[in-house]
Amino acid sequence: MTTSILIGLVVLLIVINLASIWLTKKGLTKDKNNNMIPDILEAKFAQMKADVSKRVDRVGEELKDVTKAIKEVGNQIGDVPGAMKGQNRSGKKSKK
Repeated sequence: MTTSILIGLVVLLIVINLASIWLTKKGLTKDKNNNMIPDILEAKFAQMKADVSKRVDRVGEELKDVTKAIKEVGNQIGDVPGAMKGQNRSGKKSKK
């Protein structure tokens, strides 16, 4: 099954490449640098790449926040057994 999917993807890529070559030769799409990739696809790819890069950065920031929150939970979880035993809350010592 995996090989049939792989073969299908290769065939799809070949068809897309042939279609882009045909459209370029007919003059329906522009290709200024003659790399057989229409300029509109290059522009869309650059835009998508920038969007994905921005999203990856945001996910990284959120993961840092989640890591900090998990560490804080780990620090506080040790106080639960004492609270169940009725001990006083251990916190910052007040200045006298």
